[in-house]
Amino acid sequence: MKTRFYERTAYQLSDQPVPGCFVWLDEQFDRHFATYEEAFSHPCTIMAESLCARMADVEMYAFLIEDARKRHTVDPKAEEKAALLTRSFWVGYLGAGRALLDVGAAILTGLYNLALPVAAISFGSGDFWHQLVTVAPNVHRRYHPLRLFLAEFLRWCNESAHRIPPILVVEAQFGRYAPRDDRLRFFNEPNFTLAEMHRATIHAHWVDPLALHVRWKPQFLLLCEKLTVDLSKALEQPA
Repeated sequence: MKTRFYERTAYQLSDQPVPGCFVWLDEQFDRHFATYEEAFSHPCTIMAESLCARMADVEMYAFLIEDARKRHTVDPKAEEKAALLTRSFWVGYLGAGRALLDVGAAILTGLYNLALPVAAISFGSGDFWHQLVTVAPNVHRRYHPLRLFLAEFLRWCNESAHRIPPILVVEAQFGRYAPRDDRLRFFNEPNFTLAEMHRATIHAHWVDPLALHVRWKPQFLLLCEKLTVDLSKALEQPA
């Protein structure tokens, strides 16, 4: 039976299509499970819904950031509102992405019985990667190409305090009535801390957060595709 786990996520509330890997995985569930009780007591269905829910959250926050720019275009204070909402939604986006990566690491830890404390179940943990390559080298080989993306995203999460400038900093650099695009950008490669942000110059490297999402979304989806394959394989393993 199909579990339709993706309908219990934010995809149910949006016009975003459910990624094909999740639809495909539910087709595997349909072949494997005969009853409701069997399906909903299996660890793979729980992990699948959690993974899909976090991917839906990432896409939801990206939509909210984009929508904030459109919704306030006729408002006299449009630039200020868009700048405020972009900052708040970007913090939510990073949190959703971090949660997605944590779910991914938890799935691999559970499926391959990695001997790790909860604190080390993270793609940012060296112990996680060491355990994975030791216990399941072929699996490690499949995920290793994603490590540059994972490191970049986790760095953004860890450095958000130094990358998301208060509007005051933007106005100090570009003026009280800074152009809209300047208000919506963050520091891409900061070489200063929050306490040193007042020294930032107009020549700092800036980036539009939506440009980051455009670059990262295919990588998030690739991670989900790989994980759904592992979940499908786990269905055939003895309980």
